[in-house]
Amino acid sequence: MKTPAASYSPLEQQRQGLLRQLADLRELRRGSLTEQFLTVKHADGSTVKRGPYPLLTRKEAQKTVSVRLTDPALVPLYRRQIQTMREFERVVDQLVRVGEELGALAVAEVVQKKTPGRTGTKR
Repeated sequence: MKTPAASYSPLEQQRQGLLRQLADLRELRRGSLTEQFLTVKHADGSTVKRGPYPLLTRKEAQKTVSVRLTDPALVPLYRRQIQTMREFERVVDQLVRVGEELGALAVAEVVQKKTPGRTGTKR
């Protein structure tokens, strides 16, 4: 059986790798890009569908905020930034998992160091 101390090294290496990945992520943007279509009614009663208009949607203070992107050149940039944000969230999630494993190992190490038969309290 591996001792807790022997398990630290691979987890520390994994943690360092995740931290390097985080350092490489630069431009982040929360939200999603969607396409908005509008139905317009003409004076003669006919309707026409207009769009698609690129729309950035995100949550702010428990409300959904949408901003129409008027410059089509910005759409690929926003897409990359949103994808980078998703990658950031994935890496942070992995970092939390590794941190929890390291925490569990630290607890196991303390428990293992205790003398068998003693509770650690004096009467």
